[in-house]
Amino acid sequence: MQIWLLIALYFACTGVFLLLTRFETLSWLMAEPGSPSWMGKASQAIGNIVVFILPVLIFTNAVVPERFHYFRLNKPVRLLPMILGAFALLASVFFIDYIYALNQSLISDPSLLEQEKISNAYSTWIMSMPDVGALLLCLLCNALVPAIAEELFFRAGIQQLLTQWVKKHHAAIILSAAFFSFLHFDASGFLVRFMLGAALGYLFYWSGSLRLSILAHFAFNAFSIVDSYIEQHLPQSVWANMGVTPVLALISFTVSVGALLTCRNFLLKSKNVL
Repeated sequence: MQIWLLIALYFACTGVFLLLTRFETLSWLMAEPGSPSWMGKASQAIGNIVVFILPVLIFTNAVVPERFHYFRLNKPVRLLPMILGAFALLASVFFIDYIYALNQSLISDPSLLEQEKISNAYSTWIMSMPDVGALLLCLLCNALVPAIAEELFFRAGIQQLLTQWVKKHHAAIILSAAFFSFLHFDASGFLVRFMLGAALGYLFYWSGSLRLSILAHFAFNAFSIVDSYIEQHLPQSVWANMGVTPVLALISFTVSVGALLTCRNFLLKSKNVL
């Protein structure tokens, strides 16, 4: 089955990336906190290109008759569904933060807690943005590149191949969302990334275009980065000190789901469905 070939290519390209880090001139690709943060930002971008984009490019060029049309990037989506799709993920931020914190509070295993500590230290280092230049670099390397790379691999690649295999769109979306979350290797974030992956999967399914899921993914990533920038430079602001309450999380969830369903209705009416 073709999906196993794509997954094998993923692991092969991961091995290639790790091999590249063994060269002295490229050892900075495995830089850790304490090194200049631009190294971490650039490393994540290059890693996403090698690990996610390269396998899909090899796969589509070698196996798929449609080649690059397989990505569904050539199909336009109307402006209003694009705005609604991006807004749906932006509106989910408070709900996602609440569920993430709740999930994190339930973890008691010492090894997982230690892993969380390491992960948080790495994230803090990556998100270090002393000036506007660092913010722009972070938006490029940690928002735009991952959005393109992960949507190409998980939605254009894994989800479409799963749909061909299981013959059920909803099952393919759920399975690809679970795989998307699993490959992030974050116990606290598994549930929230699964939900985000499912939302992105449905946006791709309803629109038949990867443009919408890439935009929504980028919007979510960019919001998180800008939020971190505000917290670093305006720590006393109302925004930086605003807590997420259960009521705010519920409102966030309701607005997000409403925007998703409205987006779906517009796409169905315009017959912009896969």
